[in-house]
Amino acid sequence: MMTDQLIIGVDIGGTKCAVCVADTSGNILHRYGEPTGGDDRSPEEILASLSAGVDRLLIENGINRSRLLGAGVSCGGPLDTTTGIIYAPPNLPRWQAVPVKRLIEEHLKVPVRVENDANATALAEWKFGAGIGARNLVFMTMGTGIGGGIIADGRLIHGANDLAGELGHQTVLINGPLCGCGKRGCLEALASGPSIARLAKDSTRQGRNRVVLPMAGGRVEDITARHIVESAKQSDPFALAILEEAGTYMGLGIANIIQILNPEVVILGTIAVHAGDLILEPIRRAVGEYAWKRSADVCRIVPAALEDRAQDLAGIALWLQE
Repeated sequence: MMTDQLIIGVDIGGTKCAVCVADTSGNILHRYGEPTGGDDRSPEEILASLSAGVDRLLIENGINRSRLLGAGVSCGGPLDTTTGIIYAPPNLPRWQAVPVKRLIEEHLKVPVRVENDANATALAEWKFGAGIGARNLVFMTMGTGIGGGIIADGRLIHGANDLAGELGHQTVLINGPLCGCGKRGCLEALASGPSIARLAKDSTRQGRNRVVLPMAGGRVEDITARHIVESAKQSDPFALAILEEAGTYMGLGIANIIQILNPEVVILGTIAVHAGDLILEPIRRAVGEYAWKRSADVCRIVPAALEDRAQDLAGIALWLQE
């Protein structure tokens, strides 16, 4: 790969989008971002605006298009990685069968790769973050939802129709809480940010909360996972118990994954990054209890390393995975 080649990264999110220019070592050289715009703009208008943003970055910085290797697009699924069509992700309901790959290729005149954001972030952490040097790793988001990306023997796993890695929708509690996917007892319904908030709200209504509630302005319905994490950092027993419960479910889910995939590292994003050992320790204890010792002993469970850079590097990593 020529060292002077550059890659365009495109991140499409529910609230904001961004494009960046990076070199093949993952150094972000230039960046442009804008709000997604909700229902104010069509998907085609947003993609045209992002493509125009790339044009401005190239012109303003004197970059010749001949240096561009391609563009990588990271977006929520479901999507088709072959055709580059996005099919109405939950955070982008208007994006029904949008040909993202074709539209960006027509404007930028470079080849485009489109990937599920969790898969793309797994690649980014593998190339630039907590997974450097591993051959087998699992990345899991732990925020509004629990998504995942799997690297097995040095290759990203897609499955038969790009649905591999939906790790948050394994059933860990039969007849458990209803998940947004329509099933009951999914890991996402027990250990995601909204699920942690739900646990806290339910317990608060039973009078078991003295510290978190004031953080939410005295309104039970306004309690969030962020309040729980901040309260736990102050050694609040209530918040620590909530993280213990959510962490135990997360650890059970990860133990299942370890038994099946035997990875060297499981990388956890979002809440695990902010809460650190407050939730990682319950997770690790549960893994030690529910996974075979021989499998668990070779697997590190660590927080993601890229933080805010992950969204930019996700698209870049799509061009470096091989």
